[in-house]
Amino acid sequence: MFVRHIAFFATLLLLLIPFSGLYRPVKAAAVTAYIDLTAQPATAPSIIADAPEVAASTPTNFYISYVASATQFAAGDTITISLPNVFTSAALCTTSTVDADGDTTNDGALTVSGTTFTYTFTAATTLATSTGVEICFNATTPSANGNYSISIYDTNDNDISAALIYVGIPAASANTNDVQVTASVPLTMTLSIKHPTTTANVNSCNLGTLNTAAVNTCSYRIAAGTNNAGGMRVRALAPTQLTTGSQNINNVLDGSVTAGSREHGVALTAGAGWTLIAPFHSGDNPITATEQDLFDRTTFVDDSVPANWTTVTHKASIDSATPGGTYTQIVTYRAYALP
Repeated sequence: MFVRHIAFFATLLLLLIPFSGLYRPVKAAAVTAYIDLTAQPATAPSIIADAPEVAASTPTNFYISYVASATQFAAGDTITISLPNVFTSAALCTTSTVDADGDTTNDGALTVSGTTFTYTFTAATTLATSTGVEICFNATTPSANGNYSISIYDTNDNDISAALIYVGIPAASANTNDVQVTASVPLTMTLSIKHPTTTANVNSCNLGTLNTAAVNTCSYRIAAGTNNAGGMRVRALAPTQLTTGSQNINNVLDGSVTAGSREHGVALTAGAGWTLIAPFHSGDNPITATEQDLFDRTTFVDDSVPANWTTVTHKASIDSATPGGTYTQIVTYRAYALP
């Protein structure tokens, strides 16, 4: 019995020894590959170009490039390029690839079966591990926009890689590799009254003590701004004339405030880009109780730039019969966006 047991044990050993060789690994090297739409110089495969986007359902020449990982290709080695079967009309390029490594010699030839392209080397390469290989193939892109993976495999170093073909033109449709970024900018308007020589805000204009021999003046600037592409318009009104009690310094009527006459009006000097609106485009004019157009601009304007501010100069004079007193007038300015 003892002898039979030993023989059975030896038989088991003979069966197990060859079984251990079934798990021998096969090494494959991953390489960087990319696809473009233009034949590149021999040095190009080592430099990744911008990936193109192509229209759907369009016959296109594609150039796939990569640098071999370790050794040059030998005669009989192959490179296989596999496209998804949603590509159609797979074919050779008009100028078929015969020089794969850019050394100006014929290295082999490309064939196509379905959507699989195979380049077979008939001669050893000289540049594949320095400047790489580049192969042209033609196929009609799928009808649906999307990102389509192309696989590459070669037999000399078991190099493997993948690259994407992006189907869909930006702005023409929603593509699966596009993100539409949106933002809203609210329309704004500003209106303030500025000192005549500084950037300080003011709300008064002092004409001083009037007399018959001169025309007194005071000034301020209107700073108006908007990011509205149509621009804006500034208007004004004054419910009363320059008045004290029931007495007025009359609104100017002849376009010019003259010394010795009881009259009051304003003259405008337009800021950069603004247009004065008649009658305020010239002379001295009254601001009345009815809201009036003063000046406008038909594009956006930055109110932080003093050169864009419009100067308003009040002018007044009196005659010898003007009653004494403190005369006042409230002028109100308003701004409106233009379409």
